[in-house]
Amino acid sequence: MTAPIRLAILGVGLIGQRHLAIASQHASCKVIAAADVMESARLRVEAHGARFYDDHRELLSREQLDGVIIATPNSTHARVGIDCAAAGLPMLVEKPLTDTLKSGKALLAAAEKAGVSIAVGHHRRFDPAVEVAKSILDRGDLGELTAMQFIWALRKHDTYYETCWRTSRSSGGGPGLINLIHDIDLMRHFGGEILRVYAELGNRARGLDVEDSIAATVRFASGAVGSLVTSDATPSPWGWEQGSGENPDIPKTGRNCYRLLGTSAALGLPRLELYRHAAGRTVDWRSPIAPQSITHGTRAALQAQLADFCAVVRGDATPRVNGYDGYASLAATLAIIRAGEIGQVVRPEGAHARA
Repeated sequence: MTAPIRLAILGVGLIGQRHLAIASQHASCKVIAAADVMESARLRVEAHGARFYDDHRELLSREQLDGVIIATPNSTHARVGIDCAAAGLPMLVEKPLTDTLKSGKALLAAAEKAGVSIAVGHHRRFDPAVEVAKSILDRGDLGELTAMQFIWALRKHDTYYETCWRTSRSSGGGPGLINLIHDIDLMRHFGGEILRVYAELGNRARGLDVEDSIAATVRFASGAVGSLVTSDATPSPWGWEQGSGENPDIPKTGRNCYRLLGTSAALGLPRLELYRHAAGRTVDWRSPIAPQSITHGTRAALQAQLADFCAVVRGDATPRVNGYDGYASLAATLAIIRAGEIGQVVRPEGAHARA
């Protein structure tokens, strides 16, 4: 029998706690230790049978590990990841890869020099509805993809922003890098590379230095277009967590929040509802259109992402979302934030086509 992968969790905040709980119960791995600067995390870590450290560098120097999951605040991802690369450890880095393009390049370079893999925690790509949707697109069942419309909106509890880094642009705070980047990553997954963006930012609802609401327009290199609305200051049934029920802390509504529009059909997610005209009828507005519900497997995206990372650590797979893919989603998200700040169209770094 193959021995379980020996893992450490670096950062035991909201998402780190979920990684800790899932990894502690997963047959492919064993959580040896975890680190967090907050002493209050000790009990949570020790409750899962792992050793607690208040300094990730001490943990890396003392423990025999096969891989690490990095779930520290956004602005620390590069520094912590570079330390892990120096220790020769493959890493699963929570999204965003880093908080700036400069630090992202530094982390990628360190990992490449050390010969270690980076997987980035865009776990929605492991959702079965997303997997089915991608296969529908790849088969051409929607025809040519022309447009996408995404919305993510809910009201975070006020105490969420008592964690100071979430209110600071310099620390990677705000729903742009914390939430919108998930939607951007799936837009890229479905539609290809993003050529240019325009956006408006709003912070009136919360009055913080970071935005609480974003409206963005996206142009893809393929010629398709997209729109996104993000807000963490409004009650809403429309968002990936509400629609899919993947997060146990957010009540499920079962509503679609993504619309993929093609020349032959349209698709709503996360419910996987396919809309098209009846067979044999003219494909235009004169013909009736009706939804078809498509089945998919059980939702366990974080667990599937962990299993994939364990396969990466063993050398049996390459990351489904590697560091360079995570960097591209970071670049597009930062371009949206920049466009909102300056009121101009911005091309993400790496935009390679002209229109």
